[in-house]
Amino acid sequence: MKYSIDSIAFTNNLKDVNPKLKVLFSLLTLLVIVFSKSFIAPLLVFLISSYLIIFKAKVPAKVYFYLLLPAIGFGLFTVVFMGFWYGSEKIFSINLGFIEIGFTKEGLNQGILVFSRMLGGVSTMLFLALTTPMTQLFYVLRWLKLPKEFVDIAMMMYRYIFVLLDEFITMKNAQETRLGHKDIKTSYKSLGLLMANLFIRTWEKGEKLFITMSSRGYDGEIKVLKEIENPKLIYVIGIIIFEIFILIISILTSNIKVF
Repeated sequence: MKYSIDSIAFTNNLKDVNPKLKVLFSLLTLLVIVFSKSFIAPLLVFLISSYLIIFKAKVPAKVYFYLLLPAIGFGLFTVVFMGFWYGSEKIFSINLGFIEIGFTKEGLNQGILVFSRMLGGVSTMLFLALTTPMTQLFYVLRWLKLPKEFVDIAMMMYRYIFVLLDEFITMKNAQETRLGHKDIKTSYKSLGLLMANLFIRTWEKGEKLFITMSSRGYDGEIKVLKEIENPKLIYVIGIIIFEIFILIISILTSNIKVF
């Protein structure tokens, strides 16, 4: 659990930066990336976000790139798939007799654009997730006037992720010490018992938690005890200038293609 996202969010060097500022930066940057017609702007955002995460927040690089691996893998698949199926002007092809397959110019360019958007968007969201504790994010959601029922349910779901994980690890370790996973047949049987008991144990934990909250005055709404001040105007202006800069780069480089 040393390198879990939740642990990193509470221990990184940017944890004390105003969460409203980080949410504003992430959302505006994500919008610019989604509507970018250039692959250069999202790649620039990826480099900036990676720099902030690794060198400013001091998040372990291996953890960051491990979290990026699914996006990179899916992005490379997208480049290959779109290169095969999208467009008509081929830059490389192989004739198999009954069919001709190859990469098209339009498909590769479009695939690279989608890939760059993936990298930029995922790195931006990872910046927010790895540098901002979830308790602060829930406060920002309330500050944005989202329905309190939605926020409260999200908070309870987040809490029970760790309750479920803790119960799972405890029960799995107990099974392993009793040779519950010595072979495939025993492992399947142990897994079924674990899943059945896990549901019951977490249900009991939920009942105890509800009773505990009710005894402390819970009336259907989770109270927030600490207010978070608004960020300074100079920082907000700085973020807006940065987004305009990225937008200008996106417009100026929209005609640049790899192929």
